[in-house]
Amino acid sequence: MKDERGFKEVIHSVERSEKDKDKFCRAARIERQPISDARLTALLNYAVGTLAMVMGFAALYMIIYFMGTAGR
Repeated sequence: MKDERGFKEVIHSVERSEKDKDKFCRAARIERQPISDARLTALLNYAVGTLAMVMGFAALYMIIYFMGTAGR
């Protein structure tokens, strides 16, 4: 699906969603805080580790599969 919206409309939509998020936080009486460096590092390390495990499993599966079909 191709998005038919213009660039300015997308920027306006993002700005509007930021304002809505601020309104929600004020209503809930909480403050928006940026993510800490340690938490961001831990999150990215988890994501990269998970991706590495999935890719490693796929590579191992392909190696085993092609070893089994090599003699045909």
